[in-house]
Amino acid sequence: MKIYKIDSSKISEYTKRNDNRLFKAITIAIASLPFLMFLIMWDTPAEFIFIPLFSILLAALMLGLVYLNNKKLTRLTAENLQIIVDDNSIIRVIDLDNEPRLNFLHKITYDKAKNISSEYYAKVDFNNIKSIENKNGDLWVKGANLNIFNGKNIVLIPRELTNFNDLEKEINNRRK
Repeated sequence: MKIYKIDSSKISEYTKRNDNRLFKAITIAIASLPFLMFLIMWDTPAEFIFIPLFSILLAALMLGLVYLNNKKLTRLTAENLQIIVDDNSIIRVIDLDNEPRLNFLHKITYDKAKNISSEYYAKVDFNNIKSIENKNGDLWVKGANLNIFNGKNIVLIPRELTNFNDLEKEINNRRK
């Protein structure tokens, strides 16, 4: 059994890459909100303009807090990520149950994601591998009975892992 982890010098690269995806989504949401609010408030008197402005500021604050929450959770995820290769399967494990740096909001987010998706635990047997894809440098190992909606039977292997190339060769060699 071999255990692979993210190289500590590459954790910031991993978190920056994941945070950039979330930041783009938040930016689009905040940028479209004023446009939608002014379309809705087009025929209202000028003295009610504070309503859309207040709602835009409130939405920006909420989305900013979501971004900051996700930023810390992404770092903790990177520090606790393990890819385990045993005799029969490849497993992605992120165990934050005993992480002392999780605050209340992080624990709620982690518990919901852990129960709904397979982001924190995923397993694919070598004799059940349907495909191995390289997307943006990351490796996606997909099982035969995969479920795109919740990530079942999909193991995402980030490129920042120590000995990533060796792991990729080993998976391709052991695939049946």
